[in-house]
Amino acid sequence: MSAAYLRRAGVQTLPGGRHLTWSVAEGIRGRRWRGAVTGADGELAEVLAVETGPSGALTRLEMTTAAGLLTLHPAGSPVRLHGNVVRAGGVEPVSLPWSPAHALFAGASPLTAAVAAGGPAVVAGVGEGRTIRAVEIGPGLVVREATWRIAHTSATRWRMLAADGGPSLLLVLDTDGLPAGDEAASWPLEDAAAQ
Repeated sequence: MSAAYLRRAGVQTLPGGRHLTWSVAEGIRGRRWRGAVTGADGELAEVLAVETGPSGALTRLEMTTAAGLLTLHPAGSPVRLHGNVVRAGGVEPVSLPWSPAHALFAGASPLTAAVAAGGPAVVAGVGEGRTIRAVEIGPGLVVREATWRIAHTSATRWRMLAADGGPSLLLVLDTDGLPAGDEAASWPLEDAAAQ
């Protein structure tokens, strides 16, 4: 394994007393993010896996909540975001417009926001902002087209919000593009002695 590949894990306290536990492993094919959110009561609320290519572009998302199982991936010509939601009552196909100019947000998830900030859709220098096309995963695994406003407010901070008044978040990232901030911590994914 190359020492240049990023491999870290961490935790972050989210609004409402929720907690995010995450990991990211980078390799020749890109990054694989994994995360789990627990509620203030300690109950598991959401499990997420996001894969990106070397350019930071989304290649696959899998998300599990009490509402069901969601899978999304870009495919086809013209490219669309395809997948499905598997629920107790059956399967709902998903097919929405997609391009390198799109970003994917799972509500106010810091993981999908970090993926978006590092991807080709969100190119904004410090002090700049822009409006981008997006696909948003809302409560109950409802997947829809959306527009998000992005502002890169400092070297480590981003303000991201759904243009229609939906979810918003203040994203704090470290220099590697990983979740950071006052209520966050991270560690190497492997034991340094074992390398």
